[in-house]
Amino acid sequence: MVTLTRHMLDGCNDGEVIDIHPEMMGLTLRIAAKTLFDSEMERDIRDIDHAMNDLLVEVASRWKRPVFVPDAIPLPGHLRYRRAIRTIERVVSSMIAERRASGLENRIDCLSRLMAARDEAGGPMSDTLLRDEAMTLLLAGHETTALALSWTSFLLGQHPDAEARIATEIAEVLGNRQATVDDIPRLKFTESVLMEAMRLYPPAWAIGRESTQPVKLGGYSFPKGTTILISPWVLHRDPRYFSEPETFRPERWMGNLARELPRFAYMPFGGGPRICIGQRFAMLEAILVATTMVQRFSIEWQPDRTVTPFPSITLRPGGGVWVKIRERRTPQ
Repeated sequence: MVTLTRHMLDGCNDGEVIDIHPEMMGLTLRIAAKTLFDSEMERDIRDIDHAMNDLLVEVASRWKRPVFVPDAIPLPGHLRYRRAIRTIERVVSSMIAERRASGLENRIDCLSRLMAARDEAGGPMSDTLLRDEAMTLLLAGHETTALALSWTSFLLGQHPDAEARIATEIAEVLGNRQATVDDIPRLKFTESVLMEAMRLYPPAWAIGRESTQPVKLGGYSFPKGTTILISPWVLHRDPRYFSEPETFRPERWMGNLARELPRFAYMPFGGGPRICIGQRFAMLEAILVATTMVQRFSIEWQPDRTVTPFPSITLRPGGGVWVKIRERRTPQ
């Protein structure tokens, strides 16, 4: 994770104005491909990015559509949607085929373990199931983490005091060496900044659950099998649990708040049996990437560039996150 982040930063120039969101998307896709699948994806990153954009735009339009329109009807959005799915399926299927050709011996990455897994009867996953599981891990394993890092950059660019405090913490913990997993417990303020960014801009802004039995909520009765949507965006702004809920205050997480909150008042990763399976992976990655970035560059927000939250499957920064990066020339 740190090596790939440093490689990305090597391509950035002092004083350059960049949209950091696509940079984060490419970085986290490389990290997911390498750490989960031991695969390089340089040739496929642009295709995956375009496909994800088409998928999210189409899903956002479906949220607003008053009637259901089957995919088989050749609307322009439907055609782009189906083409995007085929693109992602092609990339993942190619990755699986390459792994089969190279063999699984002495491979311990996630993809190899899925391919080697056997059920109670001794049978392997079907090709379709294996492809779908790999697609889920690859897409969910990079999109949401990239968004958390993009929104964190957005907020740090507007709050130089918080960025300076992160830089000071990093200098005290690391000096001039690069971060390791062992450093994470000491990077408390860095973690708090990420938690606060996910409070204000949760990448999974709405989460669906299906009722397993009839239930009453808020005076309404719902039958078994009802899809119920929970919105962390709303929960995280509840003044009963968060003072100054619209204000970016990372220090709120430096005490016991996380342990004192009611269950599910803060749920950027969901909750219950279906909580995000990659929660710990994502936090480890986000802290290491943010630490490596702030250690190398400071971030200046560009106020003439408007950012509008774009809600689809995830919460993307519409318009991008444009910042000017300045190389840190002396230790803090």
